[in-house]
Amino acid sequence: MSKDPRWVTAEQVIALNEVIVQSTGEKHFVRDEASLDGALNRPLSYYQYEGVSEVHFLAAYLILAIGKAHAFEQGNKRTAWAAGRLFIHNNGYFLEISEGSQSFVATMVEHLMIDENTVDVLIAWLGDHIHAA
Repeated sequence: MSKDPRWVTAEQVIALNEVIVQSTGEKHFVRDEASLDGALNRPLSYYQYEGVSEVHFLAAYLILAIGKAHAFEQGNKRTAWAAGRLFIHNNGYFLEISEGSQSFVATMVEHLMIDENTVDVLIAWLGDHIHAA
C-alpha cells in the first residue's frame, strides 16, 4: 500500500451495528464506546509501529479487535466482519466470497473470538480472497 490506509471510524462501525441488529429485530445499544475506539486503534498500531501495510492483515486484526471488544449489546461478530469488509472496500479491494464459503467464514470468525491464535487463518484466507477493485 503506497498511501496511508483509509481507516474505519467509530461512527461507521456504530452505524453498521445499528443496521445489522435492526435487520434481525435485535436491540441496538453501544455498551462501551471506549472499547470500540481501542479496537479501532489495534490495526492502526500494527501499521504505525510495526510497519504492516497489507490490507488483508490489517482487516483481520480489525475484525479480531472489534469482535473481542464487545462494544455492542448484540451483533459484535457480525459487526466486526462488516467493518472488516468495509475497510477492505475503502482501501480499493474487493473481497470475493462464494455462496458456499459463507458458512466457513462464519465459523472462522466464531473461532477467532475464542482463540486469537486463529487470526493467522483469517489473514491467509483474506489474502487469498481479496483483489484490487
